[in-house]
Amino acid sequence: MEKQKVTAEDLLELKLIGDPQVSPDGQRCVFTVKTVDREKNRYLSHLWMADLKNGEVRPFTFGEVADGQPRWSPDATKIAFVRTQLKEKRSQIWLIRSDGGEAWTLTNLDEGSIGELTWSPDGSQIAFTFRPTDPNWTQEARKKREEKGLSNPPRVITRLHYRLDGVGFLDQRQHIWICDVATGAARPITNGDYDDSNPDFSPDGRFLVFVSNRSEDPEERPYEVDLWLVPVEGGEIKKVPTPTGYKGLPAFSPNGRWIAFIGHESRDDPWVPRNDKVWIVNPHTEEVRCLTAELDRDIGNDTLSDCREAFTGGGKPIWSSDSRLIFFTVSDAGSCQVYCADTDGNWRPVTEGPHDIYGFSLDRSANVLVVAQSTPTAPGELFTGELTTDSAVSTITLRPLTHLNGRWLQQRLLSEPEEVWFDSFDGTKIQGWLLKPPDFDQNQRYPLLLYIHGGPHAQYGWTFFHEFQWHAANGYIVFYTNPRGSLGFAESFAAAIRGNWGEMDFKDVMAAADFAQSLPYVDPQRMAVAGGSYGGYMTNWIIGHTNRFCCAVTDRSVVNLHSMAGTSDFPLHPDGYWEGNAWDRPDKLWVQSPLRYVGNVQTPVLIIHSEGDLRCPIGQAEELFAALRRLKKQVIFVRYPAETSHGLSRSGPPDLRIDRLRRIGEFIDTCCAITSEKEKPDAD
Repeated sequence: MEKQKVTAEDLLELKLIGDPQVSPDGQRCVFTVKTVDREKNRYLSHLWMADLKNGEVRPFTFGEVADGQPRWSPDATKIAFVRTQLKEKRSQIWLIRSDGGEAWTLTNLDEGSIGELTWSPDGSQIAFTFRPTDPNWTQEARKKREEKGLSNPPRVITRLHYRLDGVGFLDQRQHIWICDVATGAARPITNGDYDDSNPDFSPDGRFLVFVSNRSEDPEERPYEVDLWLVPVEGGEIKKVPTPTGYKGLPAFSPNGRWIAFIGHESRDDPWVPRNDKVWIVNPHTEEVRCLTAELDRDIGNDTLSDCREAFTGGGKPIWSSDSRLIFFTVSDAGSCQVYCADTDGNWRPVTEGPHDIYGFSLDRSANVLVVAQSTPTAPGELFTGELTTDSAVSTITLRPLTHLNGRWLQQRLLSEPEEVWFDSFDGTKIQGWLLKPPDFDQNQRYPLLLYIHGGPHAQYGWTFFHEFQWHAANGYIVFYTNPRGSLGFAESFAAAIRGNWGEMDFKDVMAAADFAQSLPYVDPQRMAVAGGSYGGYMTNWIIGHTNRFCCAVTDRSVVNLHSMAGTSDFPLHPDGYWEGNAWDRPDKLWVQSPLRYVGNVQTPVLIIHSEGDLRCPIGQAEELFAALRRLKKQVIFVRYPAETSHGLSRSGPPDLRIDRLRRIGEFIDTCCAITSEKEKPDAD
């Protein structure tokens, strides 16, 4: 069969693999597979099971459901997971025997959000987080109002952080709950006007450690995040002394001596980029150690992709059974690897190579490793390898475990990116990738599409990106880079743009454009620029400062920092990441806003935004569109409906994701053809 080029509709074919969980005995691995239900334009998610001895891989749950967060019982006889019935749109904790059969409902919780399941050591209880839906906003309450012709009630807001993009309004607090496995009875064991997260049982099963900011003023002191211990029966909680700063993902060592966690020491604004570290604390003696103080890379996964959720993190640290080693992931120059460290702070990579590990798991003895791994020419699959005491501190070879996207790969022509490093204005080396059309001819000249990632504190990397492959299939050189502000490098590299977007980062992006323009196969008159979120900000900034691009696509972008300061789901902190505030010292916010320079724009612009975007609210796009139209510029505004959010390109409704791609493609095709013979001078 002749291979075909990538299409927009291929989004409907891909199987998205995630959350691998190795059984305690190392015999099997349960994981999730997300697919598209074409007929009903929705996503389904099911559990699959892999036999690590014979390699057999099979579906494990079925139906019109979204199953996730599978977690093995300590004796490996059962698996707990969260199931959302798509018809009822209600979530509960379910159980299924690990040898198969019918799953059954464990809990009978009110409507709400369930997360972060963890079993007690004896298997009698499950701890989890739960945020109940406010009684005024349950499905039943809405239906009754509709039947009576009543209006929805107002929301009374008293907290600064009262909503979250992709989630909605946070009317109720999230707390730690305990469920009895025998009866299904569930109850909260934390309370108060705080949000609690990341529960983990102590080895003796008597306590849970969790994460919470319980300071006197969490809104003004967001950095006062602490570890807390609570008895499993509830009652008085105890703070575990640790350095002040952001932290999360605590994990007890099997011997109970240590709690490992991820975080950094800081009293700064949460937006300020810091490379997270691996720490351990002895809850009995209060001794604290930073194990990766000399590893100037961020712990976790910072790589962006449109074939999984953004910032999956890579999971919480995992201990070896002898409490000697801790395993975790590290982002490094576009890759993400599994590392390990001992309790004395000696760390080593366990995996190596150009790939993106976005999930990993180990058996109880830390001998069997399974990772969810992607590369630029392969959507995520599971890989496995064996560790020994000696090899745990050196790299290992991973072998494929699943091939769920194998048939699709056999039918598609994909492009292998070329990694490049080029000099910026001051000699700093900047990393990038050139993705050429699959039928590339070095004797031709191609249009180029320069992509700028969001965050800005994230990274492009060695991962599969359907959107990039699609543009390459349509005849474009796709160029994506990691300018200053990106994670995956030294902390100073990311922090260089703090509160000063549009300076070093802009010069780095222009250096990328210069590098691209120097390539003999790139048509300098047909260079387009695109980006989302912060990438949209930089796209807006670029077209206000230069006319070198034939067109621009700005997606879910930041336009006016002054107006966004209080309208985002994360309102800007005065004199935090940005100098000043929005009410009596807005000068810096306005100077750094692309809207201020919109009068310079001569580049045709496509604006894409979602009405349900709470991170960069729709008003940002409205301000840009209104200004460009008043100034009689070439602009198209594509406004997606309220059921879409900031993550439309990654997790929005399937039909709208395809619609978005087609509109981008049609726009840049038209502009590149129109401007192919025109000389475009720089703006003043």
